[in-house]
Amino acid sequence: MSIFTGLQRPQFQAYYDEEFLIDHHFENGRGFPPSYIDYVETLGYGRLCGLWNIHIPLGDHPDSWLHRYHDWRSWFDDVLESEEVLQEAALEPDGFPELLEHAVPFAFSEENDLLVWDVQSPDERGEFPIYALNLRTWGNFRYAAPDLYSFVESLLDGERVKSILGTHRTPFPYTFEPF
Repeated sequence: MSIFTGLQRPQFQAYYDEEFLIDHHFENGRGFPPSYIDYVETLGYGRLCGLWNIHIPLGDHPDSWLHRYHDWRSWFDDVLESEEVLQEAALEPDGFPELLEHAVPFAFSEENDLLVWDVQSPDERGEFPIYALNLRTWGNFRYAAPDLYSFVESLLDGERVKSILGTHRTPFPYTFEPF
């Protein structure tokens, strides 16, 4: 049983673009990571832990992962075109230059936090490392988790959430609100 099963609502059918979820491949030839696929198939689109929108394939819907991805990538392209000193500041403390080039954003919080996958570093399970950054502070890349399951577990833990999102953060509620 995954951490997402406990959030599932009875009689709720998750809506998503199944064909895109299964057929999409990133520049490295890999598809979406297993924990993300589990999230999409189990919960669908909604608000996770009170603040997080994990964007999923929704066809032409404006909040679809594909539409949001292109919007977010423009931020990364702006950073790549900026002066080196700004790039270095945006990457502190855990980012690295290549991450700016191939980061794949997939989630956003109501506090301007963005989650990205490092699609160039898959593990043996096909999971991509997750990094968190805050768009309000123009970066501050922090390694967040090896997969989406671990990220959600970190959101629920007082110490772990501070190490990922900053010392001012408190644990998030274990909730899911479908849209």
